[in-house]
Amino acid sequence: MFRLKPQTLSHLYYRLHPFINILPLRLQVKVASAGRQAFMKCFSKYSDFPTYVSPAGQEKKLWGLTFRNSLFNSAGMFKNGEGYDIIARMGAGAYLGGTSTANPRLGNSKNNINLPFITLPDSQVSINWLGLPNQGDEILHQKIITRQKEPTCPIGWSIMRSPDYNEEEGMQHLINSLWLYHNNSTIDFLELNESCPNVKSGGGSIIPRLGIISSQFLNHRSRRFPVILKLSNDIDEQSLRIIIKEAITCGFDGINLGNTSTNYTEIRKFIKPKELAVYNYFTANFGGGISGKVLNENSLTLCRIAVDEIKKIQPAHEFHVIRSGGISTWNDIKQSEEAGIALNQWYTGFFDNFTKYGYNVYQKILAESFTH
Repeated sequence: MFRLKPQTLSHLYYRLHPFINILPLRLQVKVASAGRQAFMKCFSKYSDFPTYVSPAGQEKKLWGLTFRNSLFNSAGMFKNGEGYDIIARMGAGAYLGGTSTANPRLGNSKNNINLPFITLPDSQVSINWLGLPNQGDEILHQKIITRQKEPTCPIGWSIMRSPDYNEEEGMQHLINSLWLYHNNSTIDFLELNESCPNVKSGGGSIIPRLGIISSQFLNHRSRRFPVILKLSNDIDEQSLRIIIKEAITCGFDGINLGNTSTNYTEIRKFIKPKELAVYNYFTANFGGGISGKVLNENSLTLCRIAVDEIKKIQPAHEFHVIRSGGISTWNDIKQSEEAGIALNQWYTGFFDNFTKYGYNVYQKILAESFTH
């Protein structure tokens, strides 16, 4: 049976984008959302491409784990643990599944659009209002992610306190889920997804939550199992410094900065004129998180602040910074290296480059980043 290659589908979307862009705004979002879902199903199953092995010298040894290089996918690309074998063959430094929640979630639907998502290729921006669709931790912690795990491509998992429970009940479900993944020896590290709306001035309610996780989970781990705290691209410097200090005290192992942004007004300045109408429509009707190149500068600034704060604190245990906003070129990785950032995650940048390079995307980007 004939199947289109994922790169062909990606090319097709970019070629059709000028025509999609003249459709009624709701229809643009509907087409883009359905197209993304179809593409991801195809992408996760396609295997007719050569394996890329990173050259020696690109490895990162962190938390007792070996990452073949510093670049891998951010959360949201493989919400239910699919795609590891594809990512490993492409040459990624690691794999990250999720984000998942304790309970199964279907995700968001509005205006007869399921899992709203739009890509603005000329602006190098994506916006999603997916609503954490996932099968739930009770199912996902048992999932066989791969039968051929690569020793230099660790498996991470992104987890979040479910918004379907009040905070106290949600925290207890979260603690239970943390133990579920801890007891799965296939999972090498966790990423705890927190976001800026949960962070008021001075850290807000996140501080006591970190204490609960510390006392009920981090202090009782029976194996080396790094847990990284992930924050939004919109966090302010004062809150960031306070949270880093608390995260280190609580026993977290790192911080991930630069996730999505909801700063619609500021980002609007960077949207190309012909994509502005659908940008305004999406953010006004759905909201959602913005990712892409527009987050690059701020994610680097936040990570530099984090590195500076960590140097001041000088934690007694290994604590690293991960950057995940706006990564798309070899120069972004170079800037991260120079700033003391340990790892990089990408999402929108990955798919922008996939259109050009297909399944050679890691080879092309990493070859550039380590030869300049």
